[in-house]
Amino acid sequence: MTIKTVEVETVGQALMEVFRERGVDCIIGNAFTSIIDALAKFEADGKTTPRPVMTPHEQTAIAMAHGYYAVTGKPQVAIVYSTPGTANAAGAIMNASRAHIPMVVLAARSALTDDPGTPGAKDIHVQWAQESFDQAGMVREYVKWDYELRHPAQLETVIDRALEVALEEPCGPVFLSLPRDVIAQPLSEFLFSTAPRRKGSSRRYPNPSQLAAAASILAHAKRPLIVTSELGKKPTSVDGLVELADAAAIEVVEASPVYSNFPANHPCHAGYVFGSQVHPGIAEADALLVVDCDVPWFPARVKLPEQTKVIHLATDPFFSRYPSHDFRCDVPLAADPEVSLPLLAKEVRQRTNNEDVKMRFKGLAARHKAERAAWEKSARSEAERTPIGFQYASRCIAGLLGADTILVNEYPLDLRHAPPPAAGTYFGASHSAGLGWGFGAALGAKLGAPDKTVIVTLGDGSYIFNVPTACHQVAAASGLPLLTIVFNNGAWDEVSNSTRNVHPDGTAVSTDNFPMVGMGPSPKFEEIARAFDGYGESVEKPEDLPTALKRALDIVQNEKRQALVNIICQR
Repeated sequence: MTIKTVEVETVGQALMEVFRERGVDCIIGNAFTSIIDALAKFEADGKTTPRPVMTPHEQTAIAMAHGYYAVTGKPQVAIVYSTPGTANAAGAIMNASRAHIPMVVLAARSALTDDPGTPGAKDIHVQWAQESFDQAGMVREYVKWDYELRHPAQLETVIDRALEVALEEPCGPVFLSLPRDVIAQPLSEFLFSTAPRRKGSSRRYPNPSQLAAAASILAHAKRPLIVTSELGKKPTSVDGLVELADAAAIEVVEASPVYSNFPANHPCHAGYVFGSQVHPGIAEADALLVVDCDVPWFPARVKLPEQTKVIHLATDPFFSRYPSHDFRCDVPLAADPEVSLPLLAKEVRQRTNNEDVKMRFKGLAARHKAERAAWEKSARSEAERTPIGFQYASRCIAGLLGADTILVNEYPLDLRHAPPPAAGTYFGASHSAGLGWGFGAALGAKLGAPDKTVIVTLGDGSYIFNVPTACHQVAAASGLPLLTIVFNNGAWDEVSNSTRNVHPDGTAVSTDNFPMVGMGPSPKFEEIARAFDGYGESVEKPEDLPTALKRALDIVQNEKRQALVNIICQR
């Protein structure tokens, strides 16, 4: 182990030195006092990492760290200001927690003392009112670990602990508060190791007997089905799922997918379900393999046959941080799907009849072709409809996608008509459904993959929840041009759908009146983009949409300016 000595002026500078040595690329958010001074010293000394990225709102900062990790696999540092900033960040931290996204959240904390002459002591009015008895308590349920830095001697130990906990599967955010006077303490030099001897992350392999039991169930099933949501977090895991599907001609359903989990053009791809939708294949299956999926079906609406066997595969197949998770499980595989799926495929192949598999493949291929033809017909039926239909709009957006495109979707895009072209090219909202994630996540994706074209699709409600002025400001100030597409239907569709499901004979349905669901009058969202020197356009006619989208994309790619297309539409 090599010990490194660096000259510093404060504990804040030492903190930045440790993050730099540990490979952190960016500090994203709202910095404070000693952190600002430390970053200024880094800039003066020609140190380019961690790169400071200012965001005018903490929700944007957490979402950007989320998106950065999604495309790079590297955890970043998000920084929030005191208790109000922690509160602003809480919803985004919840999203990161449920999506198992590692990051270090640094939070300013009021100084511990008001002694005269102490650097960083309380000396402005807000520091008394902003202090809380338990600042981390606001987010403790949704972080894996929280701590408060109390002494400079702890610095390396605390940062290494934060990173190892965040990265250990299941991954997640961690929270570290920094008292103002502790971080401002003078320090002339700091000694720390260049590489921590704390390699905690390791792959978890499945129990051999449980793997064999799962293989036997799948190999002998007549109607096996795989349900997944988040397997594609590691794009290399997708190959293992394809191998398993091929081994026994098993259909794959993507349930509210957060990533691209399975190639849409594969004959075993059985489609998508979002939100409150139910896939008919769930109730018809005699064997279910649930892979990295927290809610594979809705017990209140789908009754599984008693004889259906259910296998759950995930590093934490019981989702132990959920208060409730009431799903049948006959065979749990508590293991890393990336290493487990090829092993399971091998076991299944040894138990299947090749002729049976060929026959089932033939049937699945015919069904896949017919289903896609029906989807295309449905989208084309909206080609002349006004307001523009969601299916038609999604099919137009599909024309923009390619190998160098990253698509971030916060709810509106219909993946039947715009399937991701490859693993690692699609990112959807966390299942905690904290609105206001997509725009910031897209900025983080662009920050992490600057050579990629990043497109974000948002509903009008989610666009508003994203604190759009903060996001547009970051895009302009940090040189992160995105194409933002708003599906503007002037209403909360999912809220009205849930109301219909719960009260099908209620007054709201019978009178077609859903109070507090409509969002009119609709703002001119395109004008907000223009306020930040971006391009904005509103589209009402379906025949104008393809050209408008291509025009906006050209501005993003060639002029390096952000663009927004406001689609006036209806489901």
